[in-house]
Amino acid sequence: MKSKLYKMALITSPIIAIYGVLPFFVFKIVEPKQVLFLALGLTLNTFLAWVILINLKVKFPTLNNILLFLASYGINILIRLVVIVLMNPFDFIKPPIDDKYFAYPIATSFALNAVIIVIINSIYFSYKNANAERELQEIKLQNSEAQKQLLMQQLQPHFLFNALSTLKSLISVNTEVAENYTVKLSEFLRYSIQNKNVEVISLEKELQFTLDYIDLQKMRFEDSFEYSIDIPDPCLSYKVPILALQTLVENIFKHNYFTAKNKLTFSISCNDQELTVFNKKVSVKVTERTQTGLNNLNKRYQLICDQAIKIEENDDSFSVTIPLIKQ
Repeated sequence: MKSKLYKMALITSPIIAIYGVLPFFVFKIVEPKQVLFLALGLTLNTFLAWVILINLKVKFPTLNNILLFLASYGINILIRLVVIVLMNPFDFIKPPIDDKYFAYPIATSFALNAVIIVIINSIYFSYKNANAERELQEIKLQNSEAQKQLLMQQLQPHFLFNALSTLKSLISVNTEVAENYTVKLSEFLRYSIQNKNVEVISLEKELQFTLDYIDLQKMRFEDSFEYSIDIPDPCLSYKVPILALQTLVENIFKHNYFTAKNKLTFSISCNDQELTVFNKKVSVKVTERTQTGLNNLNKRYQLICDQAIKIEENDDSFSVTIPLIKQ
């Protein structure tokens, strides 16, 4: 801030000086070369006022405007008197104009201090507001990051609980399938753990991750479900929150009761920078639908890109549409 104030002092000092001596030139009160002398003197006087006020404001930021004005004006006049006392005995400086104009610089100093105080206060409060806004943004960012981490921590146990429940049911039915499931699950969890601090990921990687999850479900349900994927290649470069697509597919398996005769069908499609996961309802499982996964995902979208997911449900179908993030 101090450097900004000094820069303003250098810019405004000659401008104020020219404005101050202009009446002397227009009304031909003094000779042209005396006008230049006056302009130089007023420029130095204005810059001196700036320097005094800048240092007072920086060292005493709580000083009110009246005391600031009196202190700066008093220091300015004191410096002027000291200079006059030191210079006049050697006759180095003579008033360039009549004595009746000798009080003019003192009068202008009075007005100058008031104007400069207004400018300094404007810059000072602007600087404080900018700092406060920056600190507020940093706090919001830290809070946002903390919320994202909390949501991810909620998501991991949620998925792991479902995966272990599936493994338990497979062990009692088919140990060989359970063993293959365990190997696939370990690879799946490794990916999840390695990317636990990742906020968003490319749709291409998230899709592959989701396909690995679907393979896990194939081991358990075999031919009890069918699915289709329609995602144009350009969409694969967009990003989505980590585990977003997998969460939507997981919800389909979690909330539908299906068999080989009564198959579950779902689709994953991309259109107009949005990804939609759609499924036809089979027999909905009689369980409490807390929608933890969807609420979690919606909050993550709001924190990451200030957008929301879209949920559409009727008697026959259920779909969720999520925005694709371009980064």
